[in-house]
Formats: sequence, structure tokens, C-alpha cells
Amino acid sequence: MIIWYWSVKGGVGTSVVAAATAIRFASADREATLVDLTGDQPALLGLVSGAGPTEAGVSDWVAAGEGVAADAIGRLLEDVAPGLRLLRQGGKPVADARDLKSRRLMLALEMLARTGMVVVDAGLDPFGVRAVLGSQHRSVCVLRSCYLALSRAQMTPGPYDHVVLVEEPGRALRVRDVSAAVGASKVVAVSWDPRVARAVDAGTIVSMLPPPLRRFELPI
Repeated sequence: MIIWYWSVKGGVGTSVVAAATAIRFASADREATLVDLTGDQPALLGLVSGAGPTEAGVSDWVAAGEGVAADAIGRLLEDVAPGLRLLRQGGKPVADARDLKSRRLMLALEMLARTGMVVVDAGLDPFGVRAVLGSQHRSVCVLRSCYLALSRAQMTPGPYDHVVLVEEPGRALRVRDVSAAVGASKVVAVSWDPRVARAVDAGTIVSMLPPPLRRFELPI
């Protein structure tokens, strides 16, 4: 399965939720590959060395075009923890048309999914891949309980079948509000917790996943 995490607005927690999902799969003895399309995952996972944008990654493979064998994507994977691999964003700009980018990217993800779960940190999903995922995969929108984020979602094409809602203290919006606003059939709440930010800042999220990220229901 491919789980495609995306959002309509930056800073809502998409990268953290994606990382936590991949870490939990790996902790449950299920091989997981975390694909980074935003460039934030190396720092988030505490990978200090080689964290620069020039490290080879998925953008380099996509930009190489049809001349590169599909299984060559496996050479770019980096072991992070037992059962957990990272495919970095890469540093090469992609010159293909939008539809070709999407097709090449999906080919890479489907190759990786043959050996285990694939979790994608897609950020704002600039290529619109969420709309072309097959029914066997999951497109999951990450939102905060924020009026601006919800308003943006109402103006942005989905799908919104699966939503992860980061509930912040003091906010009025709840799961039922999000479900009604975007027509989501499944909304999973994750409580905002300062321990999550501390784990990310300290680079310990892989070894010590904070409680809120250990408890939310995974989209499988």
C-alpha cells in the first residue's frame, strides 16, 4: 500500500504525521519506506550527515527519465532504523511536463510498494498525485483545527475521504466540523502535544516516538 500524506497549507504537521506512520509500521515489523517530497525528513529524523539538498533522491530518479531502469530506485534508499528506509527528496530539478512527472513518480512508488509499505510526505502535492492514486492506496489530508486551513481545504480539490486532524488546545473546530466542511468519511484526531516538537528538535522521534504519535489510528 502507498499512503500519500498531503495538505492544503504548510506548517500543519504533514511531515511529522508521515514520519510517525512509517516509524510505527517499522516498529511493528512491517518494512516501510518513507518518501520525502518536501526535503524536511532528514532533519526531522535526526540525520545530521548528508542532509543537504544535493543528496541523490527521488527527484533525480524522476528527472533521469525512461533511460534508467525502474529497479534502480532501490539504490537510493537509506537505512534509518530496522525496517525503516528513507528515500530523500534529491537535488536535481525535474524538467518533465506535469503529467510525465506524476507517472514517473507513481512508477517509483509502485516499485517500492512491492517490498513493503510506502509512506509519502507529499507536502502541498504540487503534481496532484493524490487524485490518481488507485483504490488500493490511501490519500490522506493533514489539517489543523484552524479556520484558515479548513477554508483553504474547501477551496482545494480533494479527495478528502481520509483526514488527519491535529487538534490544538483552545480551538473551536472539532472532528465533526472538519467532516462536514470537506465531506470526509474518516477523520482521525491527533492531539497537539509539546513533546512532539521537543522530539523533532532533539532528533529523537525515531527512537522515542511521543505518545500522541503512537496512538492515532493509521489509515490502513
